[in-house]
Amino acid sequence: MTKNSFISLKDGFKSVQKKSHYIASALFPIILTSKNDLNLVFFNYWTNKNRIKINNLKLSTRIYDESGSMICHEEHFISKFHNQISIKKILKKNKIQFKNIKGLVNVELISLEKLNFPFPAITGIYKSGKMYSAVHSAGRLKNNSEQQNIFYTEETNWSCKFDKNITPFFHYFVGNVLPKRNYIIVNLFNKNNKLKKSKKIFINNFTPFSSKIFLIKDIFNLSKFENNDFISVDVEHNSIFPRMIVGNFYSKLNFYEVTHSFPRVKSKDYCPINEKNEFQSKIVGYRNKDLNLDLKIFPTTCEGNFKGETFIKKFNDNKIKSLNNKINFSEENLKKMIIIPFTDNEEVKSIKFKGKMIPSRLNTSFIYKVKNSRNKFSLDIADGARSVIFPKKITHWGHGYLAEGFDTAVMIVNDNYEKFYQKKFKGTLSVYSENNFKKKIKLEIKPGTLLTLNLQKIRDLKKLSKKKLNFLSWHLKLSEPGCECFWVSYRKKDGSIFGDHSF
Repeated sequence: MTKNSFISLKDGFKSVQKKSHYIASALFPIILTSKNDLNLVFFNYWTNKNRIKINNLKLSTRIYDESGSMICHEEHFISKFHNQISIKKILKKNKIQFKNIKGLVNVELISLEKLNFPFPAITGIYKSGKMYSAVHSAGRLKNNSEQQNIFYTEETNWSCKFDKNITPFFHYFVGNVLPKRNYIIVNLFNKNNKLKKSKKIFINNFTPFSSKIFLIKDIFNLSKFENNDFISVDVEHNSIFPRMIVGNFYSKLNFYEVTHSFPRVKSKDYCPINEKNEFQSKIVGYRNKDLNLDLKIFPTTCEGNFKGETFIKKFNDNKIKSLNNKINFSEENLKKMIIIPFTDNEEVKSIKFKGKMIPSRLNTSFIYKVKNSRNKFSLDIADGARSVIFPKKITHWGHGYLAEGFDTAVMIVNDNYEKFYQKKFKGTLSVYSENNFKKKIKLEIKPGTLLTLNLQKIRDLKKLSKKKLNFLSWHLKLSEPGCECFWVSYRKKDGSIFGDHSF
């Protein structure tokens, strides 16, 4: 057994360029009650971006209860653009009675043409009454053509909330092969990465496709939790890629606020020195005036030593400007949680890095909240620094929601690895929803700026707000690569919020 067999980030991107898969899969936890549902929402990028004929694609869902027993297997028609599938509707269609079901759904995209990536770009949108939360595909089954090596990772890196009626959770699952090790290890750390508590949880009773949502308050009963404590879960890689759906559970609302884990990085992997660029990596955060934002860098990266420079765009500024302040990221301060807040007038904050020891994977949570909301709801987008290793993209896509009082902001930032630059981008944003709805929007993103499209303010999109559970897909095609995107759907009256980075 090897402890860790992750390849470098550079080699990881190289492997994606080799089309070698015919199946892309994803595992999502399901929580079904009279008020709870899971909607699988996706844009058909296989046809629109990768030019795979739609007749060569097939999507299936296999629904399992917690014990691993399959409840239902359904095959689905894939539309050319926007798609959404309700798990509850699948069961009702197949006349399967249920009151309360927990378990998982395995989503499989099967193609007659080779795929670039074994993950499908599918977003799971969790519903609890009028509350929503979203996360893209994380864990999955490995394909037969992939190496089934056994090794272990600490899955971590999500913002944890500890309150009387709120507790962190994680969803643990088993694939088609049982783990060799009969336990997982759950750890509680403080913000300085000091281990406070650890507990083994035995999984002898798990069978193939078993799963369980674990609540941290039940694991560390009567423990004293502090602000910015965080969790890791030591799990086995075998026939699965065990990236987990994690987050915080609101017990009074029976609401799961979801994101996904990242592994603790133990192997040394650094950004290459690139003479073409002034900087080798950057973290860029951005928001509109309705939202607050904090960036949280967890102390779970490999050791590093590098410098950062901060660039700011205030809401009334024309473009990003350097503050001419240098930040030293030493091995010592990377061992502690780093929180970078936005002041009230900051729209964009870009921290650009240079040095010989910049971790290629500098995982960061982008934590959005609705401004002035008394509720504790937040959106935790699991993302991170963008190294020069990252391939630049000409297309981006994501989702959103306009019904039930929700607004949706699609935010497109034009920032690169230089101090000063003059390149602007033009493109088209196409918005799709059910019943063949389509709206095209021409746009331009000036250098060093953020373009925010508040979709509810665009003519013809207001009709989408009249039908509940009518999610949308958007697809951005640029004239050339160079921008990044987030989307956030939020409701000002109660602070409900969900979203993600673009695919």
